[in-house]
Amino acid sequence: MIEYRTDWEIPEISHSNQIQVKSRLSGICTSDLHQIDVNLPYSATILAKKINPIPMEHEVVGEITQIGEDVESLEIGDRVVHSPVAYCEAYGFEPCPSCQHGHHESCYAIVEVGDGSNLEESYGGRGRFGGFSGGGFSEYFVGFAKQFTNVPDSLPDELAVLSEPFAVGLHAAAKNPPDTNDTAVVIGAGIIGLMIVAAVRHIAPDCRIITLARYPFQAEAAKRLGSHEVIMEATRDETYGLVAELTEGTLLKPRLGQRILYGNTGPDIIYDSIGTGATLDDALHLVRSNGRIIAVGMAFSEMKKPDWAIQIYKEISVIGSMMHGVETMDGEEVESMEKVLEILNANQSMFEGLVTHKYAIDDYKSAFQTSSHKGKTGAIKVAFDFSQ
Repeated sequence: MIEYRTDWEIPEISHSNQIQVKSRLSGICTSDLHQIDVNLPYSATILAKKINPIPMEHEVVGEITQIGEDVESLEIGDRVVHSPVAYCEAYGFEPCPSCQHGHHESCYAIVEVGDGSNLEESYGGRGRFGGFSGGGFSEYFVGFAKQFTNVPDSLPDELAVLSEPFAVGLHAAAKNPPDTNDTAVVIGAGIIGLMIVAAVRHIAPDCRIITLARYPFQAEAAKRLGSHEVIMEATRDETYGLVAELTEGTLLKPRLGQRILYGNTGPDIIYDSIGTGATLDDALHLVRSNGRIIAVGMAFSEMKKPDWAIQIYKEISVIGSMMHGVETMDGEEVESMEKVLEILNANQSMFEGLVTHKYAIDDYKSAFQTSSHKGKTGAIKVAFDFSQ
């Protein structure tokens, strides 16, 4: 599925609204590991980049080395972070119905549909462009200027590289915020789970947060980012009992199957940062009746485990959260990437140390192994350092 090459040509700008970027620090996303393992549902292919082969990776801090003649907002030498979402405005299209509502994450251009203009034809025509973009696993890559955001001078690369996963967490929390007195449970304490904790704490500072983590280093990070309690790796039944105890929930045992937290006490909202059949099933069992489940993580493999009858019995709202775009916060609309850079810059000590491992790109096998075996390595975010 992947190949390491030393002869990859430096990509050139092909459209006047693009820029060329030299990678500085590129994080490994769990979705990269899924692609390497070819662990994908069929539906995910609708978002595939049409150019193939192409270097992977979208969590990247880089420096602009070239700009197209129509680029006005960025300059050569700027340090920038990258969003994989190339939406209508990035191409220069008239906004699609999704973009008109600020939903860049579901822009038609991602799935190869433009505005029917001559401009669309200049990109190859319908069905011949689009997809999520990347390139951060190569020394240089090209993208549309609108996909990049300037990094504050005072923010180091090791924090700026967290901006894309943090934007994912912010999008989930901003679109689905807890109420002031709610109890929120975050399932999973990998980088997305931790960023959800940080986002919920920023958006709803009076909300109580409980995190389900596997390892002590994840628990420490979750507490530092704002989780009140952390439940460590335990059996499924023990976890259910602890959640019920902490939330004064009513845990009942059906005649068949796992115990269920039932009624209008217990977690008000659950953010699932993992997205396996097992974790979604846990969320259905644990959220209170009439509560909300926000599915953020994507394990990619097909799901067979969730007991969806519980959703009906408990009248649960299950809501997906995809990538990031324009958020409404404090009554104003703001780009996700701009907002997370602002939060990271203002709270640097909270996020320090989350990049736990850095490798040169030619040591990619070690990097992927480290990222895939978090329990042994203590990895939270593993990154390729192009200065090595």
